[in-house]
Amino acid sequence: MNEPESPSTEILASIQSPDGSRFEVRRVILPSGTSTGWHYHDGWQTGFLLRGAISHSTEDRNTVFPIAAPLAEEPDIAHIARSTGDDEAELLVLSHIPAGSEVAVSCEAPSDRASTVTPRPGASSISVPLGAPVSAQAFRYTAMYGPKPFPEALLIYLDNGAYKILSPGEEHYGSYVSATPLGDGMPPRHVSFLSWPSDDWDRNVASHTLTFNVDTGAYIQTLVLPGDPVPHAQAGYALSIDDPTRIDMGASWEQVRVSYAEVFEQLIEAEQGRATPR
Repeated sequence: MNEPESPSTEILASIQSPDGSRFEVRRVILPSGTSTGWHYHDGWQTGFLLRGAISHSTEDRNTVFPIAAPLAEEPDIAHIARSTGDDEAELLVLSHIPAGSEVAVSCEAPSDRASTVTPRPGASSISVPLGAPVSAQAFRYTAMYGPKPFPEALLIYLDNGAYKILSPGEEHYGSYVSATPLGDGMPPRHVSFLSWPSDDWDRNVASHTLTFNVDTGAYIQTLVLPGDPVPHAQAGYALSIDDPTRIDMGASWEQVRVSYAEVFEQLIEAEQGRATPR
């Protein structure tokens, strides 16, 4: 099996200033499904997406990074960029690097992303406390909603009726109601979900209803969007994650995909008809 490609950076220009700082122009390539990892900059940085698709996340928001639109990143703000398209993403980045600093400093994901949802500055909203993981599922879609072409996802059920979902192009929270109890090894059977307003859904909401066949691992999913009278059908296979209490709520999609690679491989085999999820 070929190793997945890794992000790469090429310095196109570097200008030293008398105060010891420097400006650098870099070409950054993010293969599909990869990310920069969480990091921050000691100086200002501005990026331009030349091709591909990018999702940009900070502590309090997720933003779709459109082609050719400048994205200014303030100093000391932890963030991550994810390549969410089918093809690699290419960016042109201008960085101001203070004397004695590196172009980027790796850091942990902001810890309070795991405990509260922070409103956008200036928005009229409330902070919502999140519960602890009580159940989790890995998903492999065989039928997808066109604007969200992400075949894999991790869904985390929390003990107070909130949930978090991660995929190559999604990272948001919402509320769920399960027709059967969750936890203690009891798999979901019929669950209704309502996402909270997020950049994933253009600051709007989406309603999903999922029905699971616990014997085969298959599920059917119905998506309803505000103002759209026609429901959208989705389907695939799901597997429960062992010991969901150990899930890192601050982990990125790339991190959980590695952590549960074996589970996702089982789902791929199920999609190809070689096995039944177990």
